[in-house]
Amino acid sequence: MSQPSHADADTAIPQQLVAGSNSWLQPLILTRYRHWIAGICIFILAIVFCFYHLGTPSIWFDEAFSVELARQPLSLVWRLITGPEPNMELYYLLLHFWLQVTSLFGFQPTEFIVRFPSALSASCCALIIYMLGRRAVGLIGGCLAACLYILSDLQLTYAQQTRGYALQSLLLCLSFLALWQAILGQKHQARWWTIYTIAGVLAVYTHLFSVLVLLAQGIALAGILLVPNAWQKQSRSQFKAMLLSAVSMGVLLLPVIILTRHGSKTGWLPVPHLSNIYHLFQTFSGNQKFYFYGSLACICAAILIVTTSYLLQYQPRLRESVIQKSNSTETLLSQQNLLPWLWLLLCWLVIPIVASFIVSQGATRLFSSRYLVVVLPAFFLLVASGVTALRNRGVQALLIIELLFLAYSTVPTYYRSAQVEDWNVSSAWLVEHYQPGDGLVCYDNIQGCQISMEYYLHAYPANDAHFSPDSPGFFSWETYNFNNAPDALDTKKLAAYGTKHPHLFLIIARLSSYESVKRVHATEQWLDMHFHYADQFVTRTVTIRIYATSTQS
Repeated sequence: MSQPSHADADTAIPQQLVAGSNSWLQPLILTRYRHWIAGICIFILAIVFCFYHLGTPSIWFDEAFSVELARQPLSLVWRLITGPEPNMELYYLLLHFWLQVTSLFGFQPTEFIVRFPSALSASCCALIIYMLGRRAVGLIGGCLAACLYILSDLQLTYAQQTRGYALQSLLLCLSFLALWQAILGQKHQARWWTIYTIAGVLAVYTHLFSVLVLLAQGIALAGILLVPNAWQKQSRSQFKAMLLSAVSMGVLLLPVIILTRHGSKTGWLPVPHLSNIYHLFQTFSGNQKFYFYGSLACICAAILIVTTSYLLQYQPRLRESVIQKSNSTETLLSQQNLLPWLWLLLCWLVIPIVASFIVSQGATRLFSSRYLVVVLPAFFLLVASGVTALRNRGVQALLIIELLFLAYSTVPTYYRSAQVEDWNVSSAWLVEHYQPGDGLVCYDNIQGCQISMEYYLHAYPANDAHFSPDSPGFFSWETYNFNNAPDALDTKKLAAYGTKHPHLFLIIARLSSYESVKRVHATEQWLDMHFHYADQFVTRTVTIRIYATSTQS
C-alpha cells in the first residue's frame, strides 16, 4: 500500500473519508502543495473582506463601551470584569493590552485600530474552517465552506466590530479542529487534547454563550461513542483523555461560573418565538430567498445521502445492488464514514440554537443572531458537505458557482449599511464649536450616550472638550453607577450647572422609550425659556443643542 503524501500526512485521517470527493479536481492541480496554496489564498481573501473599509463606519455604543472599558487602568478593568461585567473578560483584557501596545507606537485608538483584533480573528477563523472542511470532505469542500463564511454578511458584521464575537468564533473553531485531531490523529493526541481544553476554556472566558457550544460537543461525542460509526473505535480509545479534558474544563471554568451569578443580565432581548428560528436561518443566508433555500437543500442532501449510505451497510443485498449500479464501492464507503462528521456539525449547529431558544423563554435571554454567529461555521460546513456528497461533477460545479454568486451579492449591501450609529460626525461638530470652560451634558447615559461621545473625544483629541464630574447624569467607570442618568434632564441641576459654564451642550441620543422623548422635549422647552439657544446639530443618531448661559433670565 502506498504511503500518504506529505501534504496529507498532517491530517492523520483514514483516506477513505475523503476518497472520491475531489477526484475530478486532481488533473487541474498538479502541485504537491495545493493544500498550502489554497489555505494561503483563503486567508488572503479573508483579510481583504474583513479589513475592507474597516475604519470607515462610525463606532457605535457597544463598540465604544468595549474601548472605553479597556482604556481604563488595568486595576479598574480587572475590578469591572470580575464584578459587573464578567462577560467577554478575556476580550476586554486583550483589548486593554492591544491599546497599550499601539499607544506606545503613537497610534490613537481610531476605528481601524480598535477593530483590528476582531478582523484578524475572523480571518484566522476562516482559515481553520478551510482546514476542517479539507480534512473531512476534501479541498473543494474546505474552500467552499471557508469562502461562504468569508462572504457572510453576518460574519462580516462582527468581524468589523470591537466586540468579542470574532475571537470567540476563532477559539471555538480551533477547539473543533483540536477535537478532530485528538480523536482521529495518529500522533500528538495529548497535545491536541490540551489545545482543545485551553481553546474551549478561553472561548467561554471570551463569551459565556460558548458554554452551549461546549455542550454541543459533549452531546456529539456521546453519540459517536455510543452509536456504531467510523470514529467509534478511535474515540473509545481516547475516552480517558476526553474525561480528563472535561474535568479540567470544569475546574478552570469555576471562577467565571461564580462571577456570572452577579453579572449583568440580558433581559433587553425579547422572548423568542418559533418564527425567530426561521428568520435566524434567513439571516445566515443573507436574507436572500434563493440562497436560503439552496443552502437548506444542500444540507438536506448531505443528511439524506450520508444517512442512506450508512444504513445500506445493514442491507447487504441492497448495498450490492447500489454498488453494481454506481460501480463505486469507494464512494459508498466514504459517504458512510462521513456520518460522524455530519453528526458533529449538526450538533454544533442545532444544539446552541435549541438550547438558547429554550433558555430564553425565561428571564435569561440568549437567543440572538449576535450570539449564534458562532454556529455559522457549522452551517457552511454542512452546505459544503452536501455539495461534495453529490457525485455529478457538473451539478457540483453549478452549485458552487451559484452559492458563491448569491453569497457575494450580499456583500456590497453589507458595506453600504455597516454603520449602525453616526457618532463621528456629531463629535466632530461638538469639538469644532466647543470653547474652553463649556459644559457637556448627555442623555441617555444608561443607553451609552456619554460613553459613545467620550470615545471620539479620546480617539481624536482636538481640544479640551470633556465631561466634567459635576455634569448632571455624569457616568464614572470608578463607581459604575447609571442611577443618576435621569439627572441630565433635571432642570434644577441644569440651572446650577449652567452658572458654572458659559455654554451648555445638551447631547441627546439613544432614547429608549416614548417617555424619554417626552421628558427631553420638556427639558428643551425649559432651556429655551431660561437660556439663550445658540445652535444645534441633528443626525439620525444624535442631537446636540448649544445654549449660552450668560443671558439667563
